[in-house]
Amino acid sequence: MVSTEGQITITYLMKDYVVNQELYELIQSLPTHLRHLLYIQTMRFYWRDYIPLTSRVPSWYSHAIQQQQLLFDARYKNIHFLHLPCNTLPQYKQYIIGCQCEFCLYRVHPLEKMKQLQLNKEGFLYFYQSMPYTESEWNDRIEIINYENPIYGLPIFNPNYEEESSSNTNKQSITTFSHFPTDVGENE
Repeated sequence: MVSTEGQITITYLMKDYVVNQELYELIQSLPTHLRHLLYIQTMRFYWRDYIPLTSRVPSWYSHAIQQQQLLFDARYKNIHFLHLPCNTLPQYKQYIIGCQCEFCLYRVHPLEKMKQLQLNKEGFLYFYQSMPYTESEWNDRIEIINYENPIYGLPIFNPNYEEESSSNTNKQSITTFSHFPTDVGENE
């Protein structure tokens, strides 16, 4: 306990506390029972405002939420895991069949894209042979939740996305044009 002018420094549990000397002497002059009650009341106020470290939101939590959102968007937009901004530098990206990221859609030469799509059409294993081996689920088309009695979850990555979307577009355009009247000239 170190005292300076009107102030007293008390060390408790390796922490220094500065207290008014007059207040300290008045508390010391109280009966022991009242001091205990005062201590209990003070501790109640202290614990009311105290938030333990274990119940606080961790510092990395906001980044984890961003990562989860990034992975969900990749599944939703059919973007391959290798083309996420956290995995590959832009200068090392290569075209991945079916990937709908900005690089694969707009920056790849169209002839290279057509060549890769043709090779994939000829052999359905071409995509899996051209991708690096991984035990993760990111090269699978759909998530399998239970292998004994297969329960299928969300789609993960569809390498045939461009083929399927172009065939769906053709089907839609055929049905759209079939609704137009063919005898427009005769009605005039």
